Amino acid sequence: MLRLLSLRAAAARRFALVALSVGVVGLAVVGCASMESKTKQRQVASMLTYLYPGSEAPVAPPDTVAEIKVPFRVGIAFVPDNGNAEFRLSEADRLRLAGKVREAFANYPFISQIEAVPSLYLEKGGGFANLDRIAGLLRLDVVALISFDQVQYAGANGWSFLYWTGVGAYMVQGDQYDIMTAVETAVFDVRSRRMLMHAAGTSTVKGEATWVGFAERSRLARTDSFTQAVQQMTANLKTEVQAFRERAPRDPSIRLVLPPGYNPGTTVTR
Repeated sequence: MLRLLSLRAAAARRFALVALSVGVVGLAVVGCASMESKTKQRQVASMLTYLYPGSEAPVAPPDTVAEIKVPFRVGIAFVPDNGNAEFRLSEADRLRLAGKVREAFANYPFISQIEAVPSLYLEKGGGFANLDRIAGLLRLDVVALISFDQVQYAGANGWSFLYWTGVGAYMVQGDQYDIMTAVETAVFDVRSRRMLMHAAGTSTVKGEATWVGFAERSRLARTDSFTQAVQQMTANLKTEVQAFRERAPRDPSIRLVLPPGYNPGTTVTR
């Protein structure tokens, strides 16, 4: 009888241990499942959605000749995005990156001033009517619109496992993330609505962090990916601006109104 009771007690202890193990694993699985909805994040700022809201058809270029009075004023602005507030690029970072794009327009005599436009001035789906108001307020002739598409994927890597000790179970977790960013700047003459030039840049950033530091590490990685993409884009935009200077006098869709004594071959330092 005593042996039977002892066997039953041992079986009960084994059952309790198995139940505990299943419970811990179940909690781990639920925890991982709850994170699954957060493994993919995407923030998109579409130039076409901003300029042509509600239109899915290709946009025909305007017939109006772009009449540009030299020197002209350039505004640089990020178009509105659909990102979650937790993942959105901060306004401070937008202004900093706009400052990098500013370098592509510096040292040219046909540009009198370059100004970063606060995101607050741009309305979602505001279109060219919104650009007209911004240009009138800030006395801009040309606006460089920055659009982007950034995707972050995060998931448990192959080293994630439940580590059992004599006092309980520990989840050993190393989250990894891949962040891909594409950025484009399109430069428009506001009055004619004609695109004068455009350039793009891309970046991919990979890394990993523990659960505790994942949010901060991935945030820094997203910003770093934006910075790399903008740097590449700015280098390409410099080439485009140089090509515009050479092309504009011969382009039938552009009419430059030059001031007396203007010398297109000189440069200025800002």
